Amino acid sequence: MTELKLAAFAIDCPDPRALADFYARLLGWQVDDAESHDDWVELADPGGGAPLAFQRDPGYRPPTWPSRDVPQMMHLDIRVQTLDEGHERAIAAGATPLPQPPDQQDAKFRVYADPVGHPFCMCAAQG
Repeated sequence: MTELKLAAFAIDCPDPRALADFYARLLGWQVDDAESHDDWVELADPGGGAPLAFQRDPGYRPPTWPSRDVPQMMHLDIRVQTLDEGHERAIAAGATPLPQPPDQQDAKFRVYADPVGHPFCMCAAQG
């Protein structure tokens, strides 16, 4: 059987270029212009992994996390050295802090929303 390889991880959004720009600031990745167009923008993983892609969805509705009215459907976990570093990077990129789950107050992650409402976590490296 042929080995499968992840080709991309795509995130729906109203404006692919704007959301790609946010994640480029957050992750330090670059837009792959050769693989991008108005309705699809890819960020190239400098480590050689699958790209992070942003796909235009004209009917996009932002998740209402932690409410389940509009489920999040997915989220990204981003590894950082410390929660303070993660917080600074997230805020500098334009993220919004979200409430920490009540049962996870001492957890080694913090929850944020990207500019169109997708939750993501900044996760401290394990010691």
